[in-house]
Amino acid sequence: MVGNKSNYKKEDIIRTFLCMEEKPISRVELVKKLSLGEGTVRSILDILKRKKLLDSSKQGHKLSAQGSKKKKELMRKFIGPKKLKLKEYKELKSCALLIKDGGNVKVNLDLRDEAIRAGAYSAILLKFEDDLKIPFLGLDYKKENPEDYNTIIKSFEFSTGNLLIISFAKESKVCENASLAVLEKIKRIVL
Repeated sequence: MVGNKSNYKKEDIIRTFLCMEEKPISRVELVKKLSLGEGTVRSILDILKRKKLLDSSKQGHKLSAQGSKKKKELMRKFIGPKKLKLKEYKELKSCALLIKDGGNVKVNLDLRDEAIRAGAYSAILLKFEDDLKIPFLGLDYKKENPEDYNTIIKSFEFSTGNLLIISFAKESKVCENASLAVLEKIKRIVL
């Protein structure tokens, strides 16, 4: 219907952009992958095309040369969001996003609360120095949750100063958006 309010967030635009590759993907595939409505996906694709980040054809939508360059630039800053199967809050979906240079970031409850404001049921922020720790609580995650710790360690390659955002929600898209909201608070993402 004309005049409907847009039903997406900035994080949905970032998620859509991160799904794009050099190979074309159809709008129908994006709707399924992103758990968004077709009109919403169409609107987001239009935004990305106006920014010259995408090329469109009958085969679908793919990254433009400028879009490929931008995605590589972003991937140097972070990895994810990746879906995880964790025991903690096992009835919920979980995903993690790794910020590669989180060394100077002050990890506190405000960052965790950002994920919750974005719709997450809960969130955990871990910093990697010699191991994964919850900085402001001084907890050793390996001792507290050994199974989840092993799942996380196998999912990412860590180096000193990395910051990991894990979010939990009933829907995967909410987890991903919550992790991206925390990332956005730490490092401004401009598409």
